[in-house]
Amino acid sequence: MLYNCSKNLSFEVTVMKKCVYHQIENTATFEFCTDVIIGKKDTACDSESEEGAPHFHKNFELLTVIHGECDCEIGGASYRLREGESAFIVPFQIHSFCASPNAKVRRVSLHDHLIWSTASSLEQKKPQDPVFRPSPIVGHFFLEQLEALFGTDPVCIRRIPEKQRMMVKGCLYIMSSEFLNSAVLVPSNSADALMTDVVQYIADHYKSDISLQDIAREKGYSYHYLSRTFNKIFNINFKSMLNQYRMEYAYYLLQDTTLPIGQIAFESGFQSIRSLDHVCRQTYGRSPKEMRKDHYV
Repeated sequence: MLYNCSKNLSFEVTVMKKCVYHQIENTATFEFCTDVIIGKKDTACDSESEEGAPHFHKNFELLTVIHGECDCEIGGASYRLREGESAFIVPFQIHSFCASPNAKVRRVSLHDHLIWSTASSLEQKKPQDPVFRPSPIVGHFFLEQLEALFGTDPVCIRRIPEKQRMMVKGCLYIMSSEFLNSAVLVPSNSADALMTDVVQYIADHYKSDISLQDIAREKGYSYHYLSRTFNKIFNINFKSMLNQYRMEYAYYLLQDTTLPIGQIAFESGFQSIRSLDHVCRQTYGRSPKEMRKDHYV
């Protein structure tokens, strides 16, 4: 689910900086997701598009260019992936990408338990360079098997067929092994650990009335340092990210339940119906009532 980044939701530090959203479904909901991104002809990516919006999540992500090129920004650095190249993105690393016109890019988001030994090797570490080129045999096998299992539609497939689970894990392991064989790993810095703590705290407590001061007090951080680091890394304030979590859950309740909107607001962590309405309009351009009505039309 994509969150629009309005001026009200981001710190305008510089003209070039974009606000960052947390792709919650790839943190707390799904263990796996794959699709094929097809570059749009004569249409540039921007911060409002799924490809162009800087985001992060707890799952690992693997991008592989089937053909064409793909421009990526990963951890603040820019890369251009060409046919046959891949990028391995670690948890909570801010990233965005844009496929060139008519290019095809296989995207896989995966929970660490699907590549446990690789994930263990990366604990408290990150790659100096996320881009790698798997051997032609491995790259072809990986793309061929995922195409056979999941097709090439630009629609996210979130379920691994149970009978094919070992095959999928094997494909993911062999690609992650190719990555580790070429990667130079460096220690994660203190800011990385700090932000992981904050995001995990939000995920665990977003239904409650929490603040950045609460996290600073519980984790033993300086509030001013925590606030400054958070804003610098995400270009979005704590309250806005907290509301992303709340709006994600409220969206689910609006679409999949018949609960009154007032109850949805409070169960999602909003302090009032007015707060839910305000965030919903900022995010989707519609009121909660309008979203529910559209869903059932």
